[in-house]
This record gives sequence, structure tokens and C-alpha cells, in this order.
Amino acid sequence: MSLLQQIPFLWQKDLWDKLTSEFREGKLAHAYLISGAQGIGKEFFAYGLAKFIMCSAPEKLSACGLCANCNYGGDGEGGHPDTIALTIDEGSRDIKIEQVRSMSGFLEKTSHAGRAKVAIIANAHRMNTGAANALLKTLEEPTENTYLLLSTHLPGSLPATIRSRCHKVSMQIPDQKIAIDWLSLHIPDQEDPVALARSAQNRPLYGLELSHTDGLKNQQQFLNKLVQLSAGETSIQATVALAKKIGEQVVVRYLIQVSIILVKYLLTNQQSSELESGHQELLSMFQAGKAVSISLPLSLMRYYDQVQESHRQLLSSTNPNPQLIMESLLWRWSQLSRSIPTR
Repeated sequence: MSLLQQIPFLWQKDLWDKLTSEFREGKLAHAYLISGAQGIGKEFFAYGLAKFIMCSAPEKLSACGLCANCNYGGDGEGGHPDTIALTIDEGSRDIKIEQVRSMSGFLEKTSHAGRAKVAIIANAHRMNTGAANALLKTLEEPTENTYLLLSTHLPGSLPATIRSRCHKVSMQIPDQKIAIDWLSLHIPDQEDPVALARSAQNRPLYGLELSHTDGLKNQQQFLNKLVQLSAGETSIQATVALAKKIGEQVVVRYLIQVSIILVKYLLTNQQSSELESGHQELLSMFQAGKAVSISLPLSLMRYYDQVQESHRQLLSSTNPNPQLIMESLLWRWSQLSRSIPTR
């Protein structure tokens, strides 16, 4: 069974029930902004909802899976002729104005099946300024019986004018048991679902991605290097070299994750056996540093904001210098770590 056929995933059920019920009652809004962490299936959810909207004979909370509308394009994403999905073109960094204008023209045309038309924009934060402005016109002057489904893990990167014209829904990360149970059904027998869930911070699809790549190995390797940098046992240059090998965009995601974990546990003064060893070691070091400076959690929050801004720069179309960005982030990390006692 494909992942799309499994929609809604268990952790999406409440949100799915809400939106499908609104559709059946004729109360579904013209545009939705679906936000949430990476790796929890926001895009699959949007494709599944589009399929439900297109279904000729939907059951109470699911598409029938049998009608002609359900079977257009097989199990592919966006296969129905009344559904369009915007993606980033190969070799490009962003979604461009021409793509949004084409989408708007598509929505203005008569429905092929005589029902509705749906446009999906995954990673909506990747729209450039021209594309966002073009989308605003479509949001302000919606065509009857059309639906826009935007998804993003960086809603704050979208213009306020876009956010204010979409109904906002937030998709939550499942608890660890749900993540482990789901991964157990989708990874090879030799993989450890507990380790993957911990490394992915309970984001099941990110855990699945880690199992199919060297992601788990790379993440553990970088965390070990970050521990060494925090303890003054390696150089910024060596850490930058590892980041380049792994990929700066991937490493920035690791730094975002680390910042969130440390802030959470420092503010609550918690210990957690659910964290993997690299996160545990960093937490122990920073908790020791907390006795030296109570401002450490606030400094980490500011660092988190800087990492998020670097993430946006790396995704932008302004040709950023990944090495300079990484050098800056790791230098700031080393300054942050100065208050931490060395081992």
C-alpha cells in the first residue's frame, strides 16, 4: 500500500475528520495553510484531501477509492485532471511567478469532472516574491468551487498578506509510541524503529527517510562533532568541512533540531531518556553551563532565530555562500559554548 493510500496517518486523524466534515457540510474554506514540522506528512495529507474532494461517492470520512475520479492517475500525487500541484523545478531554488500564474489560469477553467478544482503548493515558503504576489490575487478573487492547499514548515517566511487570507491549521508531531509503531511497519527488519524515532524527534516520515539514506549515520556523526566543538576538542574549520560533506542545508536542519531540544529541556530543567546519545551529551553539557549563566536558554533562542534565518538564506534565490553561512553559525555556536565547562 502506498503512503498516499494510508492518508490520514493516525496522528493526522483529528485534522482530517475536521476538514472532511467541513467539506461534506459545504463549509470548507477556499484556502488552507497547513503548517507543521518537516517529516510528518503534510504534503501527503494535502494530496489525500484533494482526492477526497474529487471523489464522486465519498464515504463519511474517506474517498471511496472505486470511482473514476479516485482512480485517475492511479495512486500518484495530483493525478486527477482537476488537481494541480506546484513543485520546485529541477535546478531551481524556488517556486516562480510563471508557475503560480499557470495555476491561477488552471483554476479559472471549467472543471473536467464537473465537481471542484484543487491546487496544492507544497513548501509554500519557497515561493519567490513575484509568485507570492501572484498568489495573493488568486486568494483575493477566488474562483467558485476551487480550493488552495498550502503546506509549509516555515509559515513565518510567508508574507503576512498570504497568511491572513488562508485558514490556518497546524499538524502536530505524534508521540513517540505512535512514531515507533508506524516506523516498525515501514522500515526493513534490520533497522531499529526506536533509534530512528529518537533521531527524527518522532517525525515518522523523516525517520523513514533516515532509514533509506545515510541520514542517521550523518546525523550522529555531526552531533558527535558538535559535542567536540562545544568541549573545545575540535575546530570550527573541521566542523565546517564535515558540514560541507554532509550538505549545509541538511546540517542547518540538525542545528535547528538541536536548538529546539536544548531550549525545551533547559527551560523545564528536565532530563530525558528519550533523546539519543548526542543530544543527551549536549544537554548535559548545557545544563552544567546553566549554573554559570541563567541567560543560556535565551541565548539559545536567539541562536535558533539565527539558524532559521540561515535556513531561509540557503533556500533563497540570491546565491548565498553556504560555507560562509556555516562558518558564521558554527562560530556563534562556539561562542555560545564558552560558558560550558569542558570535560
